[in-house]
Amino acid sequence: ETKERVFKENGLSSLFALIKSEDDESIHAGLYILGTLAEDMEIRNAIVAMDCLRLVVGKSSLGSIEIKRAAAYFLSLLSECPEYHDGIRTAGGLESVVSLASLVDEECQDYGAFTLAFLANNKSFQVPLAKLGGVRPLVSMMATNSESKHYAALALLKLADNFENHVTIAEEGGINALLKLGKSKISSEKMQYKAALTVGKLAKKSLLD
Repeated sequence: ETKERVFKENGLSSLFALIKSEDDESIHAGLYILGTLAEDMEIRNAIVAMDCLRLVVGKSSLGSIEIKRAAAYFLSLLSECPEYHDGIRTAGGLESVVSLASLVDEECQDYGAFTLAFLANNKSFQVPLAKLGGVRPLVSMMATNSESKHYAALALLKLADNFENHVTIAEEGGINALLKLGKSKISSEKMQYKAALTVGKLAKKSLLD
């Protein structure tokens, strides 16, 4: 109810004004509220329609870690919807997501891995994400016991679907990460099978090269 009231009373324009400011606290407040509002699909559509993606992406590379976390959360919400993917890419969001996932901050890594898992499901994004450095943070997260591990594995498996990424994945230690995933008792049988299958493809590629 509160979200709808903010939305209907043109609160989005006020939020954008906060985000456009040069004050870190104001930017964070605006992004935090924006992410909370975007949990509602109707409001999320309205936010995207107001062409705010470039603004959020731009702010994600500046300021405090709180700003980065809030921007990462907002992008994670949008990544769930394939219809927003092109907009994320046009706004420079692929670079931002890889950068956020690479930060030494568990919250940014969690949101980053989640977002990369959905974006990597888009076949046209698989090679660009690998070229932007998306493999390295995924492999790093898979070596931890953090919540990001599951989505990092999903994202890496998706990137591995494209043979153009095989060399990069091998060079970044992805084969070893997937081997461990295939043996992990925490992973589902489906994920273990996919990991084993992917390792086979990567190993074959390495031998042929």
